[in-house]
Amino acid sequence: MVNKRHFLNTREKTSPPALERVVYTPPASYGLDIEVIPFAILRTRILENRFRQAHQINFYLMLLITEGSSTPVVDYRPIECSKGTLLLLSPNQALQFDLNEGCDGWMIIFKAEFLTSSNEDAGVNIFMANAMHGAAAKLNLAADAESIICARMKQMHADTLAAGTKAMKNAMLRFELQAVMLRLTMLGEQMAETEPHPAELSRFRRFRKLVEEKFAHQHAVADYAAELGCTVKSLTRATQAAVTMGAKEYIAARINLEAKRLLTHTQMPVTIIAEVLGFDEATNFVKFFKRNSGMAPNAFRKLHYSIYN
Repeated sequence: MVNKRHFLNTREKTSPPALERVVYTPPASYGLDIEVIPFAILRTRILENRFRQAHQINFYLMLLITEGSSTPVVDYRPIECSKGTLLLLSPNQALQFDLNEGCDGWMIIFKAEFLTSSNEDAGVNIFMANAMHGAAAKLNLAADAESIICARMKQMHADTLAAGTKAMKNAMLRFELQAVMLRLTMLGEQMAETEPHPAELSRFRRFRKLVEEKFAHQHAVADYAAELGCTVKSLTRATQAAVTMGAKEYIAARINLEAKRLLTHTQMPVTIIAEVLGFDEATNFVKFFKRNSGMAPNAFRKLHYSIYN
């Protein structure tokens, strides 16, 4: 994504080549850890249509639609958004977003390290309890809730422009982000009825991090449990408590998600995708994909590739 100031101003290339990976690294001239901007400002920073090609992000992106409607595509899946829709996108997701659809709203950009552990625990309940890992988190806010969240975003934006040291403004923005996340926990329609035990949440967070690092070449639950110093049974219990699926299913869902990304947004042959995702034989990958997606890889690509490219 092209930047006239400092939004998304560096890029990484994946290896082997797949989706272009977009990194959020504000330069020293901005100096703040969190950015909050209205769509109107965002439109002035990027070239027309740039978001229409899928890019893989390495940051959290919170979108609030305040006027009109939009249908961003996240990991091949179109998500219908209208006034009051709030989306939270996570690192490694592939995003296509048409800024010329006549919608308006606000965007918060932040890295994972700016979520405190307590808010990450809360975020598990809002955004992950009833969804496959990697799915975009969507909340449809009532009018009063939308007004509250919109007001918080406007205040955060004003605080980035206010007088004060960068250290003071960074502290304020982190505090305000925590407040927004906690308020969404209170409002969230996806909030779990029961709270997982803190030790289980901690284990799940460490498991989630390992899966992100190693899913392409490490598929066995036992290997992850060994690295975490726990049993397969306790790891499965922690994963079930956090995201309502077992550890084995969680790993499979992450592999399957990446397969869908590669099939939808690249022209890599199925044999190469199988190799990239750690399968010894392409036939084993095809069986895995059919079992988890209900169709063969080539059929999935035929259905989705031409739509989103």
